[in-house]
Amino acid sequence: MPYSYLAAPYPQYLSVIPPMATGAVSIYHSLQIKAQKQFGSGLTFLVAYTAQKLIDDCSTTAVVGAASSLQNIYDLPGERAVSSNDVSQLLTISYVYELPFGKGKRFGRGWNRGVDAVLGGWQVNGITTLSTGLPVLVTTQNTSHAGGAVLRPNNDGHTANLGGPVEGRLNKYFDTSVFSQPAPFTFGNTGRTLPDVRVPGEKNFDFSLFKNFALTERMTLQLRAESFNWLNTPRFGRPNQNANAAQFGVISGTANSPRQMQLALKLLW
Repeated sequence: MPYSYLAAPYPQYLSVIPPMATGAVSIYHSLQIKAQKQFGSGLTFLVAYTAQKLIDDCSTTAVVGAASSLQNIYDLPGERAVSSNDVSQLLTISYVYELPFGKGKRFGRGWNRGVDAVLGGWQVNGITTLSTGLPVLVTTQNTSHAGGAVLRPNNDGHTANLGGPVEGRLNKYFDTSVFSQPAPFTFGNTGRTLPDVRVPGEKNFDFSLFKNFALTERMTLQLRAESFNWLNTPRFGRPNQNANAAQFGVISGTANSPRQMQLALKLLW
């Protein structure tokens, strides 16, 4: 019988499945700031900022972030790290500005119906989102034979963080040389997530332009031109995090869609 079976907690069985999944412990702290202002000139803006830190000893997700499995199920305190779903900083700015042109506005109060239909009733809107990326999770070939879902590599005591623009680090996003394969039947000393290496963050700008046509006193036709990822800014994807892969540390794709534009008509009454 292989040594891995003899060293297991229940050597008389080839595999043991728990009747229910175990739990986890998480700690969350945040600073949240929100400012909203509506000016009499037709300008409204909202600014929301969150600085946070989420720490846990296991993470699973079905929508955003990343799942981080346990290396050693018998040492949950050793799994404690910054959560793989932690976004340390998030800033959102949204605004609506009704341009001061047309009937009832600062400029163009005396325009006739034809001129007002062309130059009046314009409105610009935008949403800007800036955020830091999620932590990187480094794994390697599982040679521990301990029954865990993953094995993490050893770290030589140096940071894997590399400075500089993301565009210049696509083929080596972080320093892969600081990691090595643990000896068989041992665990790696790298944390569940890297404390100072995160995937690229988000810089997204959405913009729209509305034109309102007053058809009657109670009915308005709205022409909407909307652009998502207006500046066509790429958000680079997660680097390869498998220390045994040939592409380890390489970013090979993006995590967002290119610029999207749409036109629509909306009838308000």
